[in-house]
Amino acid sequence: MLRQNLKTVSFKNIQLFTRYYKIGTATVPLRKSHQSRETNSVSAPYGVDRSIENNFVTETNKLDRIRKKFWQNIDLNNAIEPGFIHIQMDTKTITTPMGNQLKVKKDQLLLAYLLKNEWNNLETLSSKSYSLPLTSLTSRCIDLETAHREGVNLDPISKCNGDRDLIIKDLLRYLDTDTLLVFAPKAELEGSLRKEQNCLYLPIIDGIEDLLYTHLPKESEIKREYFKLRKLDSDIDGLRSNMQSDCVKEAAINYVKTLSYWNLAVFEKTVMMTKSFICGILLCENAIKTKIIPSLKCGIEKIERLASLETIHQTDKWGEVEDTHDVNKADLLRNISAAYILAFKN
Repeated sequence: MLRQNLKTVSFKNIQLFTRYYKIGTATVPLRKSHQSRETNSVSAPYGVDRSIENNFVTETNKLDRIRKKFWQNIDLNNAIEPGFIHIQMDTKTITTPMGNQLKVKKDQLLLAYLLKNEWNNLETLSSKSYSLPLTSLTSRCIDLETAHREGVNLDPISKCNGDRDLIIKDLLRYLDTDTLLVFAPKAELEGSLRKEQNCLYLPIIDGIEDLLYTHLPKESEIKREYFKLRKLDSDIDGLRSNMQSDCVKEAAINYVKTLSYWNLAVFEKTVMMTKSFICGILLCENAIKTKIIPSLKCGIEKIERLASLETIHQTDKWGEVEDTHDVNKADLLRNISAAYILAFKN
């Protein structure tokens, strides 16, 4: 039985994921005129747009198109393929946007149950693919891995935006103006924001420098004391752009290249959600590795706070905008939680 093989893991992250799961998933239904036009038009795309990956005939794309629950049961099946658990919809394995089967390894049983639970807890109406953060990220991981599997034609790589070098190039831009490298004026918000930034950010920055320094090429002659991330101090630098040194960029690129394609998708999602290259490193280090630099140890709640520190202090002073700040926080937490779950190793 699958349930008998479920191992004990850190359920705090699962609780956080389910706690914030249903917040922020409401959608606005299409007008009737739009619905009929979309249905009757011969040239209408299958998916939400005309992109290749959104027009494969798959369950996730169908959900985007009809916005309604069209299945009865979601089940797990470990008898189809040795070593894998298939997530099935009415006895048929769910497929990703690129047409690959939604399946996970048997040692990822916890992930399989969470994927099943995610589909079972969708609302009957107004369902959208972004209501499935765990499925969406798992699909991205599977599509990225499959596109780079030996013997696979290179064409699928471009279809799912899977070129590793291009992904790294895009993500590297976040490091120049990383959320954790921009410091507020000391006088702003009575100094409370800058005080907490110094307390939280500076030790992490030192730890990231130590980590990235180990990814410099062996022939590099740069000493550790000269290997520094460039920060933006609003009191000193004012409003200007920021650019990391070539040696920092090289080390950052080498770090990302050590990630598997599965974890590259997790890293990509975290960086884009938090607007922070450093937060992506923090999540991967804490979810994947058993031995990490002490100053880099943190959970998903701390990563969310690091990424939202300025907003937190502003709302503490001026109050929250209802259905905006609270929804944004919940959405960020559920996406970080989904990334952590996928990166976590039993």
